[in-house]
Amino acid sequence: MVSNICQNCGGLMEWTGDRRKMRCPFCMTEFLVEERETDAFDKANVIDPLLFRSEWDINKLREKRNGKDFITEFMIGVNEVCTAEKEKEILFKILSKSDNGDMATETIRPELFRTATQRAASVLEPGETPLVYQNSGIFSKGKEGSVITDRRTITFDTKEVKFELHKDIRSLQLDNSGDIPSIRVNEQFAVRFSMIGTGYKGTGAAAALICLYAFAQDPDLKQIRLV
Repeated sequence: MVSNICQNCGGLMEWTGDRRKMRCPFCMTEFLVEERETDAFDKANVIDPLLFRSEWDINKLREKRNGKDFITEFMIGVNEVCTAEKEKEILFKILSKSDNGDMATETIRPELFRTATQRAASVLEPGETPLVYQNSGIFSKGKEGSVITDRRTITFDTKEVKFELHKDIRSLQLDNSGDIPSIRVNEQFAVRFSMIGTGYKGTGAAAALICLYAFAQDPDLKQIRLV
């Protein structure tokens, strides 16, 4: 495991935003851990054990319909991409090739996206950027579903709006009991999203994105539990 004790002053070091360096907030010493020689793991088959306490069965996920696309994209995001900005670009590329009529961004089905972001506007902060909307059904038309922004994940219907700030994320629950992988955020699991993108690659990329935002926006976050 990588030591989080500063070798210069003995202070507790923190991860930088790209999770490839640790920095001491007391003496500002930086320690590069990009190669991870002391914490090597199989990136193709193991979710980074330094960042996640995972209960997901990766092999079973790969055997299920759509599970392979989901878990492959998630693992690439958290194991190799490692920054939210880069993962956001990957997610948008996936979505640009999607024929999912229940998904929208600022440039894909923009009218649906505008309707959804207006519905979620009550919880948005100044400068917050909505990224992607997932409709809850063909009759929703932007009035129900989930919005992922650069600060939070939001689920709403005609009656209420619920959200979790990414900096407060401590766990993700994967529901893969059917053909549609679905992610629920934090222990109460009230906030959820699913069906984003071609072959559910988008759902995996979106799950990776909110995890990367969580680590970047909360320097004290040590691990996220995957259940």
